[in-house]
Amino acid sequence: MALRPKAALGVAAIVTLLGAAAYLRDPPWLVRVTSGLGGWETDEAGHRYRWTRGRASFFVPADAAAVVLTMRDLKDIPANWPVTATITIDDRPGQVVRLRDGSWQEVILRLPPRANRAVRRIDVHLDRVRSRQRGIQLRDVRTMN
Repeated sequence: MALRPKAALGVAAIVTLLGAAAYLRDPPWLVRVTSGLGGWETDEAGHRYRWTRGRASFFVPADAAAVVLTMRDLKDIPANWPVTATITIDDRPGQVVRLRDGSWQEVILRLPPRANRAVRRIDVHLDRVRSRQRGIQLRDVRTMN
């Protein structure tokens, strides 16, 4: 027995909605989305970095075993140090890092098992920011497999 036109249209709409929901749950472009990060600048040694704000978020591929965050805090006044950065992975505790002396600090953040997503969200939350809402400097994030 053939489907009536209205029933066929309803089935097509449901299939389309399910496909759209599956795509939007884990879209391929999500790995390029950031929040709370300024534009790219270059340090005195020629390395690229971005200033964070008090909270910054970005995504990394879920198949990575770890990510390497290279960061530093440039103090305006001695009272600004140390700055504490709390790093979470998909809203779960990752690491707490204290940035003390203005030198670049490398943090290796081990990622939990992949689960069923294509990307993982990394959040950096600072305990304070300075003038113009600047937080810390963050270089390109590297992944390790």
